Amino acid sequence: VSIGGIKYRSFSSETTAFRVGVFLGFSNTTKVTQDENSQTQMLELKEKNGSTTISLQPGIEKHFAGTERLSPYIGGVLNIGYGMTSKKEESQQGTSVGTTTTKGGSLDLGLNAVAGFDYYVAEKLYLGTEIGFGVGMTSDLTNKVSYDNIPGAQDSESKKDNQSKFNIGPNVVGQLRLGWVF
Repeated sequence: VSIGGIKYRSFSSETTAFRVGVFLGFSNTTKVTQDENSQTQMLELKEKNGSTTISLQPGIEKHFAGTERLSPYIGGVLNIGYGMTSKKEESQQGTSVGTTTTKGGSLDLGLNAVAGFDYYVAEKLYLGTEIGFGVGMTSDLTNKVSYDNIPGAQDSESKKDNQSKFNIGPNVVGQLRLGWVF
């Protein structure tokens, strides 16, 4: 079970709905890259990785007459996203620990045409899913590298290994959506 964000939908008429999806995600991992050993004067070293993702997806839906419980629709959705990453790597500098910190991120922008349906299992409770076709662009931002307690190292900014991606094609949400009307 996963949550792909929270969506809110508001009907301006019986057949037109405005919607917005919001996603906010965090991830942090820590890995020990060297064990401490007092006999060989080795210090414990770690690598820490973190990421934050923010996404906003406004859109519009046009609903059609289905059955009493089925509500098919088509629509359009704009996707705006921003991701931040950070990586801290420790290294042994004699008898102390030095740290290299790399911070970067990406910007996402897309537009999708969607088609889906909601099936009302009760008066105000529905299950739904949708498919879509769209365009999307992802562009990596400048990486900033800083050093702490590493002799001779200088802070820098770089676009080395950055990528820009442009995608056109289908996008399928491989999940059932559970919603309720309030």
